[in-house]
Amino acid sequence: MRKFWTIDKHGNYHLRDLELEDKFFNWDDFWSGKLDAYNYMYKENFNHYINDDNGCDYERYGCTIKEGDVVLDLGANIGLFANRALQRGASKVICFEPMSNAFNCLQKNVDDRVVTYKNAVGGESKYDTFIIHGDYTNIGGGTTTNQDLNSSSKKIVHEEKVLKVNINDIFELYEQKIDFVKIDVEGGEVEILNNVTDDNLKSIRCLAAEFHNTYEQFQQFQDKFWNRMMTLGFKGYTLYHGSDTGLLRTLNFWK
Repeated sequence: MRKFWTIDKHGNYHLRDLELEDKFFNWDDFWSGKLDAYNYMYKENFNHYINDDNGCDYERYGCTIKEGDVVLDLGANIGLFANRALQRGASKVICFEPMSNAFNCLQKNVDDRVVTYKNAVGGESKYDTFIIHGDYTNIGGGTTTNQDLNSSSKKIVHEEKVLKVNINDIFELYEQKIDFVKIDVEGGEVEILNNVTDDNLKSIRCLAAEFHNTYEQFQQFQDKFWNRMMTLGFKGYTLYHGSDTGLLRTLNFWK
């Protein structure tokens, strides 16, 4: 695996050998702050093997990338999952990433099998303001103030206006020839999945989505979406991170 471009807490770009760094990964160092979000993201995508996944936290049970798949990566960040998909044999990866710093790294970290769009994805085409809080290493936390209900109490280090595109327009552009969909969009997953059509969901084989339980009615959405996917012929599994009442969970669906 080649090296990856990353961003430090001040917004500067660095080329790092995350594969080599992963050889020395341990959870105590991560939780103490000696390791950073990039170490975690590399572990999460390439060397996880926890909770019945196959080395990638987005792939478990029947929700796996197959040789020749076309993969849609919503919330592509710097491109770690895109590279994982290529490693698994994907023929094309379609990446959407709204934040400029992450997108700049993404473009450097992928090859011509990957198509990159500097856009967010939602239920309609419109501009929205996205923020990063804490420091620039939190590029995986790029979100809108509407999605992050606690944003007013956080230190915002960056914000920018980004064009959000309709999820169904992506399926139309690629003629419903997408096999695997990964969604990790920091609270925007509800808008995407409430607006994607049944026909477009039925056209895919797998969906892996990280969900943020950030509002009171979230569990109702999750239950409704689960039932919808079962009706459309999918099997599924929910992984609760920490506990069954935790704020973070990953849902995997497959046919």
